[in-house]
Amino acid sequence: MKKIVRLTESDLTRIVKRVIKEEEEIKNDSLIKKIMRKLKGISDKQLDYNIKNNLPWDWNGSKEGFYEKMEGRKSNTGSN
Repeated sequence: MKKIVRLTESDLTRIVKRVIKEEEEIKNDSLIKKIMRKLKGISDKQLDYNIKNNLPWDWNGSKEGFYEKMEGRKSNTGSN
């Protein structure tokens, strides 16, 4: 059975304003991320790689390099 919902003009106006506001927030967020990527030198290809490999979006390198940096070296090598 279908249910009929009655909306007043003010209800409809409020809903439309909320949807428009949410859309603007989404657009502004993506614009900010695009600017940050440009400033940090992250290409679209690098961003796709980062997302695919569960890396931070602003990481500029390989997944191996990221995990090496985060885990550190397991054995000390060198002359010292």
